[in-house]
Amino acid sequence: MINGLYLSASGALMESARHSVIANNLANVNTTGFRKDLAVVEARNAEAVEDGLFAYATPMDAMGGGALVSETYTNTMQGPIHVTNNPFDFAIEGKGFFPVTDGAGVSYTRAGTFVRDKEGRLAMPDGIHFLASASGNPVTVPLEGELSVAGDGTIAADGSAVGKIDVVAFANERALRKIGANLYASTGETPAVYAGRIEQGALEMSSVSPAEELSKMILASRGYEMNMQFIRMQDQTLADLVTLARMPM
Repeated sequence: MINGLYLSASGALMESARHSVIANNLANVNTTGFRKDLAVVEARNAEAVEDGLFAYATPMDAMGGGALVSETYTNTMQGPIHVTNNPFDFAIEGKGFFPVTDGAGVSYTRAGTFVRDKEGRLAMPDGIHFLASASGNPVTVPLEGELSVAGDGTIAADGSAVGKIDVVAFANERALRKIGANLYASTGETPAVYAGRIEQGALEMSSVSPAEELSKMILASRGYEMNMQFIRMQDQTLADLVTLARMPM
């Protein structure tokens, strides 16, 4: 009976964690360059196995511990490309990231929304991070003239090449972690310059499908409520047993 309570509580916690991941995806359905997260669920081993024991004293020791969310994985599927015709909007077709810097370090993003500041730097909407080269130096463009960016990232002003936008890629994109503000940080792997195609005047939209995420949220909510109902049922059964045990024979 007590084990049933633990299993139901484990299920409720797992569904709650899944619900939080799905809610975050839905909150970013209109966020440029956002990639949805997936909650990875796995069965929890029996307590005896987790303690390094492989001989069970009782059959109960062999029972598993329910399910848990072992990690949150970012799906690398590209979102749809939306044409904006803004010369400072850029979309990457295929894999890769834009390096951006805040002066203290380099992070990475798929969100290609930039504005040209008074120093010619291409700033993200937060005004703190600037488009950077693969080496981490801010990319600068002329303050005047018509700006064009070729598919390989070559920047031209009035037809003359003035710089280049680098696209970098990671051999293992799971080495990246989200740090907020639509940015990623590397957990150790050094990216390499990648010959990705850049589309000027366009943005990659969120990869989140509202219908799919809403369906997942309904299932997670129902799973959570079912586990909570099991907890209430088992709690009531235990209460009835205690009451019966206190009754005079």
